[in-house]
Amino acid sequence: MRRLMTAAAVMILALSCKTVGVSTVEGGYAEISPTVANEMLLDSNQVVVLDIRSAADYRGPNGHIAGALNAPFDQIERQLPELLPYQTNTVLVYGDTSTDGAVAAKLLSLSGFRNVVHIDGGLQAWIARGYRTVNAQ
Repeated sequence: MRRLMTAAAVMILALSCKTVGVSTVEGGYAEISPTVANEMLLDSNQVVVLDIRSAADYRGPNGHIAGALNAPFDQIERQLPELLPYQTNTVLVYGDTSTDGAVAAKLLSLSGFRNVVHIDGGLQAWIARGYRTVNAQ
């Protein structure tokens, strides 16, 4: 119950522009800092994490965020039917840096995903903050 309430609180905060580490973007999604993303992942099982980097990068030296699904950006439009079951979940999106993840977040928002959240700075910012990844070589 506490986890569900915390996840709801994070989403409410994500939708208000005044929260430190959270901003609302014109593309219809929220942008959060790696610190807020880490808190979301610790406090909720209702978050779906999408890594939009290539499969090679997903399995590469930097690894990926634990539990992330790989949906490479160059294939994401073809994978949308597979992602539709997550359309009402909170979807946390990241790429290697901010730019690629932001484009994917906007695409998901335009495709009807209701709660899209992008990690500002992508995996590079996540790692720079000292957060762990899995399957790093």
